[in-house]
Amino acid sequence: MSNERVQLRIIHAYTETPGVCMPGEEAIACMLRFGGKHYWVPWSPTHLILMDHLCRHRWIAQDAQRISAQLQLDPFVVFHGSNAPGNSVRPARTSRTAVRKQIQRIREQLDALFAEDGLPLRAKDIIRSEESSTRLVRYRINADVTWEHWPHPDTGTAVTLPQSPDAPSPLFASRYAR
Repeated sequence: MSNERVQLRIIHAYTETPGVCMPGEEAIACMLRFGGKHYWVPWSPTHLILMDHLCRHRWIAQDAQRISAQLQLDPFVVFHGSNAPGNSVRPARTSRTAVRKQIQRIREQLDALFAEDGLPLRAKDIIRSEESSTRLVRYRINADVTWEHWPHPDTGTAVTLPQSPDAPSPLFASRYAR
């Protein structure tokens, strides 16, 4: 992997509180930035929810069982998309086994993107598996992460959040803006 850090931008829609990630928003896209270019990562809504969760908790590695339990209790996940027109809540219902499978599929999608665009990256270096002293596998995101909210309720433009342990932050562009 290159010395340059990968940057992920997670995009939320249906924000009601400018500059704050809140329950009811919907994770709608993820952009990856590397080598001065932006790439759209074609993940499903389930994978976007899981990645959003992993990125918000990226400071500590977590095992699949803990991730599954947190997804079922996290207000952002439980009320995911409830601010959207039609109030269609799409929570992530998952298990320990499903988390493992979803991480495998997320990595496969990333590796396909890297191969397609000739990037010197590996998905396992971004979504790390860290083994504990009892051989329990824990997952952790190894990337700079930012969040962006579309659109701002007052101005109609995107709002980005600064990166910090308490308040995530963003980047933007489309895969086609190379």
